[in-house]
Amino acid sequence: MDDKLKMTKLLKISISIICIVSISGCTGEYNAEIEIKEIEDIDNGTYFEITDDELKEYPELIRSISGEGRTLSSDEFERLSDFFSMKHAEYLFSIDMKFENNLNDNIIDAELMNTFESNGFPLSEKYSIITREKNSLYDSWFINKKANSPEYVIWEINDELKVYKSGYIEYQFTKIGEQYYEIQFVVT
Repeated sequence: MDDKLKMTKLLKISISIICIVSISGCTGEYNAEIEIKEIEDIDNGTYFEITDDELKEYPELIRSISGEGRTLSSDEFERLSDFFSMKHAEYLFSIDMKFENNLNDNIIDAELMNTFESNGFPLSEKYSIITREKNSLYDSWFINKKANSPEYVIWEINDELKVYKSGYIEYQFTKIGEQYYEIQFVVT
């Protein structure tokens, strides 16, 4: 198996483990390391971009890129994992903050169903909401049609509720500024 495929699989596994641990409430103190390798030529590889504004929110990522430190606390790792999960999901649309209370109370009312439908993603009474309880940079909710199979993820970002299609978009690289990187997280 080539290194790119291994790295992609490890990132998927790391993000999945963090999501499972976070949802289950089995969190504790641990450390993680971030391994960053600068890439000169990505050939036909796929990538997602981290903007300058996004990068400012993650001093631990800036520190790691500059080589000043690659060890992450559990909080830093969870924040970065949330961020990378969001970057690996497809953004669909935003909804009004007035829905936050209903999301917290796991209520899908007619107005929320109409909002989803008007954006081309109909919901029904068969859907349910799972609120993610976690110390996270972003509050989030999962909207499921089947148990343990989220179809949508809603993240509260900068006082805005953003809806993403659940599922993992595979990228091989990360672009920051004009440079490409392979980024891997290792829980220690």
